[in-house]
Amino acid sequence: MTIIDQIDKWLALTAAIINGVFILLILTRTSRAAVYVTFLFNCLTSAIWTFGDFMVMQTLQTMQAKYQSPWFYFSLVGTGMIPAVMLHFISALAGLTHNRRWIATGYVLCLPLTLTAPLSIWYSGIRDFVKGDVWNALFLSLLFSSFTISILMLRNAIRGAKSESDKSRFRYVLVAVWIACFCGATDLLQDKNLPIPPLGHIGTVIYTSVLAAGVYKHRVAYDLLVEMRTKLDILNELAAGIAHELRNPLSSIKGALHLLNEKSGSLTMERSSGYLNLISDEMDRLDRMLDNYRGLTRPVKIEKEAVGINQLIEKTVALMRMTENAPKIELDLSPEVPFCNSDPQTLYQVFINLIRNSHEACGSEGDLHITTEHFHPWIRITFSDSGKGVPPEILPRIFEPFVSTKANGMGLGLAICRRLVDLNEGTIAAENHEGGARFIIHLPAGNELLPPA
Repeated sequence: MTIIDQIDKWLALTAAIINGVFILLILTRTSRAAVYVTFLFNCLTSAIWTFGDFMVMQTLQTMQAKYQSPWFYFSLVGTGMIPAVMLHFISALAGLTHNRRWIATGYVLCLPLTLTAPLSIWYSGIRDFVKGDVWNALFLSLLFSSFTISILMLRNAIRGAKSESDKSRFRYVLVAVWIACFCGATDLLQDKNLPIPPLGHIGTVIYTSVLAAGVYKHRVAYDLLVEMRTKLDILNELAAGIAHELRNPLSSIKGALHLLNEKSGSLTMERSSGYLNLISDEMDRLDRMLDNYRGLTRPVKIEKEAVGINQLIEKTVALMRMTENAPKIELDLSPEVPFCNSDPQTLYQVFINLIRNSHEACGSEGDLHITTEHFHPWIRITFSDSGKGVPPEILPRIFEPFVSTKANGMGLGLAICRRLVDLNEGTIAAENHEGGARFIIHLPAGNELLPPA
């Protein structure tokens, strides 16, 4: 075995170990979101391939004898699934959930290549197919197709990214894909006696590391333990908020009942009715508070359908204009906005909350400007008001429970808005602009414009 082969052998083991470490990290420190599950399978297929190659080189004296080793066919089990798994991972990372047919097609085409590898150990006819040029040609065509589609998806994801951190993450993955495909192709060309060194294993080390940097670039936001601690902090804050908010109405009810009990014989009918009305009003207030808390914590049933965002906004605004002291609302809705696969009832609740918040911030003399735009693969909805804006010290926490700019506000409305937008696979953000506050919603766009009603 040459020096190059010796180096390649230990690079294969290094790649297998690195992928194994990432598999353990995913299993113990991340959630079961699609992006992490597909990243796990990326690491698993690479680990199978590289460990199989290491065992081939460890047990054989020459690489020419690799076709006699069962470890070689074991390595092909991982190799055969790489194109499909890579395509699935990038679709999940870019949030392109509507690419299911492409993903399914990739798995259907790669699965026969994977299954023929272990069968080669027992059937000579299948072994000849795997050893021949046809298997390599099929794999290279699938790898090239997956590579091309992945590059296009990442390019569109970078263009449509909502923040610089998202763009940075997609760029890391783009670099990793280029490295993986280029280095992997060099291994497949070794049987052609071309003056090209085998770079597949060192490429896998670099590929997995760069890919992990892209996935975990903002790991704190996705770390499972951090997420659990955050939920515990929210529960503690929720308990404290409930105790604080319920104390006032309960004190009023207790005081009214005490007076009714002490002065029951001397109170006039009018005075008694006043105390009873006070108790009734405070109980209604308690009921509204509990509704707000349930809106933040209870499971919400999502029924997605093709929603025309422009039409939903127009309907919401028309209903708001029928109320007393209706806010002044100006619409600038792009006709190029496609439909959105979302739940219209939850989006309606979000829009109502944002319109009411803006109206309260602006007062009767202020106005609200609502715009829609299409930035593939997102629909952007912007609510811009002419109020005083959000205080800078509150702005970073404006969507947290119990954070409010209102003197008598509970600070749950925007927290509920964020939860409902998250359930529709979108994002919501807040910022100040020159004329007031601006709330920006991004929702995943459909593939086509919504047909006219």
